[in-house]
Amino acid sequence: MSGSIASEFAISIHDLRRQPGEMMEINRSFPSPERIGIDIIAIEVNTEISISGKVESVSTGVLASCQVEAIATGECVRCLDRLTLPIHAFIQELFYYSVPLDLEEDEDEPLLISDENIDLLAPIRDGVILDLPLTPHCSEECLGLCPDCGEKVALNPGGHVHQSIDPRWAALGKLEQLDGGSGQEG
Repeated sequence: MSGSIASEFAISIHDLRRQPGEMMEINRSFPSPERIGIDIIAIEVNTEISISGKVESVSTGVLASCQVEAIATGECVRCLDRLTLPIHAFIQELFYYSVPLDLEEDEDEPLLISDENIDLLAPIRDGVILDLPLTPHCSEECLGLCPDCGEKVALNPGGHVHQSIDPRWAALGKLEQLDGGSGQEG
């Protein structure tokens, strides 16, 4: 890679010497430059993301270990109410000085140090997505929506009943209506 990293998630490692064991602490907050998450829940654009941790020099590059904190917003999959969820993800990623010679064909492209900077956006994105629930819900007690009418079950604590008729027997109901509902057998 040539040129400097323009991301707000770029961390300068200029002061970190290339001696294994050297370390520097990082504590930063950034507005999210993009929506990070899945369709139903995500960290929205411009939501503050805080990172705290350390960057350590190793023989092949630098190892970044950080705690990521932010607030995700989305919808409860049970009742469709809006919800907010605190994110506490941990990331640990190795950034290489150059592409390793022993890189296998089927391995992902490694993250590289560029102009004495590492860009934490990709590892943060991966860590947050792995931390998000696939089926977020507003509470463990959420009963969701009635499958027949779509009304919130919690709004009817006593419950409500829908008469459901097997579609194969629905024609008999029409015959009963034609007969006047007398219930007489003939």
